[in-house]
Amino acid sequence: MASVALGSTLTLLRANQNDAAPHKPLIFTPNWNSLRSNHGLRTHASSTRCRSVGAPRAAAEAVEDVIVEGVEKEKEKGRVLRVGVVCGGPSAERGISLNSARSVIDHIQGEDLHVCCYYIDSELNAFAISPAQVYSNTPADFDFKLESLAQGFKSWSDFADHLAVNVDIVFPVIHGQFGEDGGIQEVLERYNIPFVGTGSNECRQAFDKYNASLELSRHGFVTVPSCLVEGSEADEPELSEWFAKNQLDPSSGKVVVKPARAGSSIGVTVAYGLADSLVKANAIITEGIDSKVLVEIFLEGGSEFTAIVLDVGYGTDSHPVVLLPTEVELQFLGSVDVREKDAIFNYRRKYLPTQQVAYHTPPRFPIDVIEKYSRWSISVIQKAWPS
Repeated sequence: MASVALGSTLTLLRANQNDAAPHKPLIFTPNWNSLRSNHGLRTHASSTRCRSVGAPRAAAEAVEDVIVEGVEKEKEKGRVLRVGVVCGGPSAERGISLNSARSVIDHIQGEDLHVCCYYIDSELNAFAISPAQVYSNTPADFDFKLESLAQGFKSWSDFADHLAVNVDIVFPVIHGQFGEDGGIQEVLERYNIPFVGTGSNECRQAFDKYNASLELSRHGFVTVPSCLVEGSEADEPELSEWFAKNQLDPSSGKVVVKPARAGSSIGVTVAYGLADSLVKANAIITEGIDSKVLVEIFLEGGSEFTAIVLDVGYGTDSHPVVLLPTEVELQFLGSVDVREKDAIFNYRRKYLPTQQVAYHTPPRFPIDVIEKYSRWSISVIQKAWPS
């Protein structure tokens, strides 16, 4: 069973919060979450697909169903399915990766399934760790305890040899670099280790928001106008021209500045005008978050939602099924200052306890609008990244 999942943030522009605006355009802002289930104990087998557009909890439950199916098949063979959960990685999203690993372990435990855990540190060294160690508090705890509590591997080939003997399928939950950009997937493919997740080639294509936006535009989808900044002397005249083309005031035009190849909203900020945009873009580069930065128009009055698209069935008999979208609403109590009016769905609001975010499933839109979302979500997957 193979599947590919490419997700994006989708924004419906509205005149105001009370206007359902069924005829307003749908704007795609690539922010991809990848989920592929390679099942049948071989890499890239055929053919049930699991495609995710956001909504990590629902996606985890969808993968849980895939794993359960694998357990049943292995049960028929009279043995337990062995799953290797790989977390960590070199990016600033390591902490979120650990949260994902805990969630996966919590969901797939059972008497017919055995979970092994592995950690990749910031230097891309691989370690075997105990499931209990996954519940340590921070990545620093992991790194501090690795020498005394973990089994290290001298090379990737040693790690692959270990996986081949000790697990039936790998479940990577590394976020950001080396996890979502095709890095760990390429290693697993090279050593023919079956895994849950999108293949390396699709990951590389979708992880870069700038390239993903170009691909969506090439297939006729409306995307947020953006300009690429890479820390060169050519950035200022090109960005100035882009401001003029999009009728933005060069001294105060409101834009979003974000890394092209990072997740979890790390480094994402709001900027005003050309000079402020360059300062914040160069800060992302100098801080080592990414060497490619996107400057995008700030979408006013938009509603953000996520959806899960599942391709169910086998081979030519497969067909897409869209689960109910979830609307993401930012909420603020009391007086609203400038910072709150320009608020974005940032790292803190995504992952830390807050009363500033509400999720609505189904979204607060008319049925015909939700149906339109469903058709568009399927179309994005089928046209831009067919598999």
